[in-house]
Amino acid sequence: MKNKIIVALAGQPNVGKSSLINAISNAKLKVGNFSGVTVEKTEVIFPWRDEVASVDYEMHIIDLPGAYSLTDYTLEEKTTKSFLQSGEYDVIVNVVDATNLQRNLLLTTQLLEMGKKVVVALNMIDEAEKEGIKIDEKQLSLILGVPCIKTSASQKRGIDALQEAIVKVHSNQFSYPKVVYSDPIEEEISRIVAFLEEKKYQIEVPYRHLALKLLQEDEAIFKKLHHEPIWIELLPIIKDSLSHIYLHNKTKDLSKIFAYEHFAFAKGAKMEVMARKTMRAKNMTQKIDNLLINKFLGIPIFLFFMWGLFQLTFTLGEIPMDWIDMFFAALSEGTKEFFGGGNLGSLIGDGVIPGVGAVVMFLPNIV
Repeated sequence: MKNKIIVALAGQPNVGKSSLINAISNAKLKVGNFSGVTVEKTEVIFPWRDEVASVDYEMHIIDLPGAYSLTDYTLEEKTTKSFLQSGEYDVIVNVVDATNLQRNLLLTTQLLEMGKKVVVALNMIDEAEKEGIKIDEKQLSLILGVPCIKTSASQKRGIDALQEAIVKVHSNQFSYPKVVYSDPIEEEISRIVAFLEEKKYQIEVPYRHLALKLLQEDEAIFKKLHHEPIWIELLPIIKDSLSHIYLHNKTKDLSKIFAYEHFAFAKGAKMEVMARKTMRAKNMTQKIDNLLINKFLGIPIFLFFMWGLFQLTFTLGEIPMDWIDMFFAALSEGTKEFFGGGNLGSLIGDGVIPGVGAVVMFLPNIV
């Protein structure tokens, strides 16, 4: 009898989830709808054999709608969130666009917070490499606490390694991945965890996961604990913890606070694991761009162009300025001779014309 593994395939839109499914050979496709909604549900069923352990598996991969985050803003996000919360699966495979790592890791952090078994597929790695992007998947695995596999659906690269990772994660005992937050939140998580350990509170999920959900004011967790005796002692601690977190933020909106935490974690993870090589120029425009933004030559070239602009403005500009000055000087003298030495001649020849000339003379520098 084959061992059944149900995999939830989650990721942001346009990360290549469908292509990744199509890259799996001998797959049997089932199309339907998610319960209660009209969003299409795609399920792939295929056999896989662990040659080392001599065990046969039947994998069911459910392609969830693309979602930028686990919110209720769109029908797709609501459907994805509802299915992931249902627990009707064994492993989450988070498909990440390797060319936009930081943006995609925002969803990854939310998936890790769910306290489920997760595998990260760094998809479109071939496109990332073409753009000069290098990702250290081993370091990323250490940071996230889950396996990270480089894949390319178009080249069918990493497909076997991904399947092996799914089976390994499914077979191994669950280890809660740790998303690192800012110091105030980490302090309050530790505070609640210490209280739960002291009380020896019995619950299926890890204490850290429970503490995090309490700080996020998770409705399901609040309902679960509200009628238990520990709630009387736990509630004041939660209030104090939230007050401490609010003190270090400009808002009391927990969704915004944790959205910023997710952004900071994703940015930090990207900076640690991703490097971008300078791409070889393919045309004259790219060659000029590479020269102008060179970290050694860029500033000297900029200063040279500023010096050249200064010379062009004030050295070459003196030539038409002299011509304009001579023209208005001659026009002034001619006007005074025409009107004579009276007040009108002086007004026009010594006032109006020189004044206009002084303004017009600077036009070459301005233009």
